Amino acid sequence: MWRGQTRRDFVRRAGLTVMGVGLAPSLFAACGDDDTAGSSTATTATTGGGGGSGGGALGDLNFLSWEGYDLPVASVEAFKSDRSLTVNATYIGNHDDIQAKIKAGGAAAGYDLITYYQGYKKLYTELEILTKLDESKIPNLAGLLPFWASKEGGFWVDEDGSRTGVPFTWGSIGLTYNSEEVDELPSWYDLLDPKLTGKVAMVDDPAGNLALTAKILGLQSSALPKDKLGDVVGFLEQMVAQTNGIAPSFGDMTTQLVSGEVIAAFHGWSAMNNFAAEQGVTTIKTNLPNEGSHSFCDAYAIPSTAKNPDAALAWINQSLDPVTNAEAATYLVGGVTVAAAVDMLDDVTRGLYPYDDLEALLEKAPLAGLPPVESDEFVTFSEWQDAWQQLKAGS
Repeated sequence: MWRGQTRRDFVRRAGLTVMGVGLAPSLFAACGDDDTAGSSTATTATTGGGGGSGGGALGDLNFLSWEGYDLPVASVEAFKSDRSLTVNATYIGNHDDIQAKIKAGGAAAGYDLITYYQGYKKLYTELEILTKLDESKIPNLAGLLPFWASKEGGFWVDEDGSRTGVPFTWGSIGLTYNSEEVDELPSWYDLLDPKLTGKVAMVDDPAGNLALTAKILGLQSSALPKDKLGDVVGFLEQMVAQTNGIAPSFGDMTTQLVSGEVIAAFHGWSAMNNFAAEQGVTTIKTNLPNEGSHSFCDAYAIPSTAKNPDAALAWINQSLDPVTNAEAATYLVGGVTVAAAVDMLDDVTRGLYPYDDLEALLEKAPLAGLPPVESDEFVTFSEWQDAWQQLKAGS
C-alpha cells in the first residue's frame, strides 16, 4: 500500500482500484495495494481544539477501510481530542477484504466502522454485514444535500426507512482530454475516430468499463442480459483498438496525458485535471458526453462485529459536519454530501461538480450497481471478469 502517503497521494501515483470489487480494479471504491492489505495503525489526537460534537469519552474505534477514509484532517483530529477517541485503523488493499475480514474472524477483531461502495449494498445485506443505524445519534443527517438524503437505489436507506449507510464522498466519471490537442468531445463514440488511433488511454478497470459501456449502449451493468454481453465486448474491442495498451491506473493515464502520449481517456475523471495541473499541465479537461456516464459513492456503515457502536455513530455524525465534509472532499479529491460544505470548498474542489444542479448531473451519470454474483438471466461479475481478461489479452 502507500505507507506514509495519503490516499490522495496514492491516487495520483497509482490510481483507484476496485469497483465495489471478488473482484478487480475499479474506480468505484478507492484505492489500495495488496502488499499491505490488513496493515494497522492507531491514531489519537493529543492536543486540544474545537470541532467536537460534545459528549463523553468515546474510547477505541476499530476502523476497517481504505487508507485516507479515516480522514486525517484538522477538524477530525480536533474531534478525536475532544472526545478522547483512539482510531485503530486496519487498511484494506481490495474492497473484498472487508467482507472477508468481517465474515472470517471479524467478530474477534471487533471492527466498529467500515465503508462500502454503493454497489455492494445488496451483497452486504445478503451477508448480514450491515446493521441499522440509530439516526437519532446522527443529527447532522439533517444537513445532507437532497440527493444524498434520499432513498436513491436503496443504497443507504431501505424501503422500510431503515438506514444502513451514510454517504460521505462521491464522484463522477467523464471523458478526460487535452484541450490543447483536441476540442471537447461531445460523444464517447468520438474516441473511435481513426484520427485518434493510438492516442486514447484506457484504464484496467473492468467494473468501471462495464458500467460505462452499458450506459453508452442503453443497458444496465447490474442487469445485463447474457445475450447482450457480446454488444458490450464488441464496443470495448473497438475502444481497446484505439489504445497502445491498457493503463494499470488513473494515475498512469494522467501521466500519459501530461506527456502527450495520449490526448483523451476512456474513461476519465475530473480529479485527473487536478493531478495534471500539479504536474504543470493545465490543459487537461473532463466533460460529460451526450450518452452520459456513471457516478460512485462511498458510505460509512457499522458492521455486525461492532463493539463500540456509539463511537462509530459519533464518527459518522462528525463526517457530516460541514467543515469536516469539506476538508474530506479536498483531501480525497471528491464531492461533498453536505449542503453547507459546498461554500467551504476551495475553488478547485468546488469546481469538480455542479452543485447548483447536482440532480441533473446524477441523472445523466447515475450511481451504478454491481453485476450479480449468480444469475441464470444476467451476466455475473465473474463472467464479466473473464470477458475483460480476454479483451486485455488481445490488446
